[in-house]
Amino acid sequence: MIEIKKYSELLEKTKNALNSFIDNEFGHIPIVNETEWATPDWTIVYYKNDLIATFYNIIEREITVDGKIYKIGGINNVITPKEFRGKGYASKTLKNTEKLIFDELKCAFGVLLCADNLIPFYEKLNWYKVKCPVYFEQSSGQKLWGANIMLLTKNEKLNPAKIELNGLPW
Repeated sequence: MIEIKKYSELLEKTKNALNSFIDNEFGHIPIVNETEWATPDWTIVYYKNDLIATFYNIIEREITVDGKIYKIGGINNVITPKEFRGKGYASKTLKNTEKLIFDELKCAFGVLLCADNLIPFYEKLNWYKVKCPVYFEQSSGQKLWGANIMLLTKNEKLNPAKIELNGLPW
């Protein structure tokens, strides 16, 4: 069963469980610990026998791409607990998110900040890597993103020269 819920409406015990998974998966990575992150707008959870089998968040944001403003759906913290990996749950759930991003939230495209080793996984789901500077906000000022960025578009692929996230990264 896939549950799509506003992050602000999640039960505290669900938020705690998701944060525990996030900390276990990404807590050891320096860029994660050194960066201030945006609070999600939506959380998508795939349950298998009432257990969290995969989940991720979506941030709704207007970003600037080559001087133009676009509403986007930013995907973050795609995590499948170890005992559920290799069963296609994340792929299935991410494909269902396309309808949410494009049709329900009316986003122009999806945006994903991505580790090198995960690029092939997302490419199988029609995400594609773009090479351009990506700027984001931190309390210390504007910073340049140092890792990969991937996009999901409904129609033609974008080849931007510059992206500004207009806020905290996700």
